[in-house]
Amino acid sequence: MFTLYGIKNCSTVKKARDWLTQHDIAYQFYDVRADGLTLEQLQDFTARVDWQCLLNRSSIAKAV
Repeated sequence: MFTLYGIKNCSTVKKARDWLTQHDIAYQFYDVRADGLTLEQLQDFTARVDWQCLLNRSSIAKAV
């Protein structure tokens, strides 16, 4: 089993969760908006990918 990090209302996250469920792939969902992230989690994520890949820029543009 793995952990899927995201925001539950995000349409891309909803599609990913639906796909995982349809393919009987076990996962745990972690809502970063509701549960927050620790500094250690952020450091781990940015060690794996460029920090700019972690930003949802379309949501940022809509919020402004």
